[in-house]
This record gives sequence, structure tokens and C-alpha cells, in this order.
Amino acid sequence: MPGHFSAAVLLLCVSLAGLSCAPAREKTAAAPPAAADEATRLAEETKAKPSDAELQYRLGNALFDKGLYRDAAAAYEQAVALRPEYAAAHCNLGLSLRRLGRLQEAVQSYHRALQYEPDDPVTLRNLVAATLEAGDASGAVKHLRHLTELAPDDVLVRSELANLLFRMKQYPEAAESFKEVIRLDPGMSSDYYNLGLCYLEMDNLDSALTTWLTALAYDPNNASARKGLAVAYWRRGDYDQAWQAVVECQTRGIPLDPEFMDKLRTDSGRVGP
Repeated sequence: MPGHFSAAVLLLCVSLAGLSCAPAREKTAAAPPAAADEATRLAEETKAKPSDAELQYRLGNALFDKGLYRDAAAAYEQAVALRPEYAAAHCNLGLSLRRLGRLQEAVQSYHRALQYEPDDPVTLRNLVAATLEAGDASGAVKHLRHLTELAPDDVLVRSELANLLFRMKQYPEAAESFKEVIRLDPGMSSDYYNLGLCYLEMDNLDSALTTWLTALAYDPNNASARKGLAVAYWRRGDYDQAWQAVVECQTRGIPLDPEFMDKLRTDSGRVGP
């Protein structure tokens, strides 16, 4: 579908416990073609052929490229009024409405697009983004799961789903999703770190430690995994190992949370290793 825009989804997850989930892998949207004077030319054509849905759609694309989102939305609305089954026009109307901050209307437009093309990945990705912006994380998970069914080997979608589940504190489900990410692409230290963080939140300390040691095998400079080791050893009551992990962080210039350090000193009964 020419002119059918896509949108990148970036999900950032933050945990309690002084550690943060690494960002999901990002899929960057392709830049739309330059509009130049295309919008002016198409506007003249639509005056001559106002009932041509394709012309209205192309006009909407040219206006969107120029950042004229309100005018683009009007053109897309005209296109879908002329051709209600025009899925790409519904999708791009949704994207224009998102730019205008009209999130609920954008979500409705994406759903209308999916009525006619239920498995379109571009519409689904945009719907995920709009649903999240509208505050409906559960809805976003539903649409991400749909995307994983359509493309089970898409590591970016799997990563987005895993990070969102983590943010929603659905740690067992997040862990399974991170395992799928690792199965598809086992070389990313950040994915092992995120899986270990799920285990930490589930109080499965042995698995957290094993997973973070794997993360460090792939990237010895993974600061988050090194801090995670200190936290997990402390929570397990293994203070010698916790202090050893602290020393390793200090040697590498990795800052540690002062509150964590106070708790480690109190619980271990010593001020240092």
C-alpha cells in the first residue's frame, strides 16, 4: 500500500528495587517521501474530481508529509466517506489524529482499518502505540500478541511485548517473552539482564544470578547486570558475594544506589568487604 505510514514503538520499563529494565529494541519507521508541491497539485485535482477516493487519499499523504495534520485528516475522512472499506486511509487517518492528540478517535480509526484488513501489521503497530498513549496497556498487550502470531520470529515485537508485560508487573509472562527474545537472538546481553530482572521480581534469586552471569559473559561491561548481582546476592543473604560484586562495580566506575549500600552495610554488619 503506497503511502501507508508506519510508526515506531518504544517501550521503556522501570522496576522498583533500584534497577531498571533495559529498553525494548526499537524499530525505526521509514521516512515518508518528500511532499514538495505535491499537495498543491493534488488539491487542484481533487477539486476537479471530488468523488475520487484515491485522490483524496493521496492528498492526505501529501498534506501529512508537510505536517498539516488537520488538513490531512480531513482528506482521509473524505477518502473513507467515499470508500468505507479503504483500510489504508482509515489507518492514516488514525495517524493524523494521533498527531493532533485525538487518541480515542485515532484508536477507532485503526479498529475500522482492521475490520477490512484484520492482519495488517502496520495498522496493528500503530494501534499498539495509540492504545498505549491512551493509557490502555492491556489493550496494547492484546495487539502485540496478535503481531507475534502473525510474525512469531519478529524479535522486535517480542521485545516490545516482554518490556510492556514487565512494566505491567506481569513478571512470569514477561519472563517467558524474554526467553522467546533470547531464543530468537541469543547474543544480546540486555535481554539476559531483563530476564534476570523478572526473576528478581519473582524472588527467584538463583535464576536471576545465573541469568545475569550469562549477560556478563556476553558483555562484561553491562553495568546493570553487575549492579543486579550485588542486589541479588544481598537479598539472598550472601554478603561476601554481595561485597565482591560491589567491589567489581566500584573498580569499573559503576555507581551504586546509596540506599542499597546503607542496607548492605546494616545487614552485613560491616562497612566494606
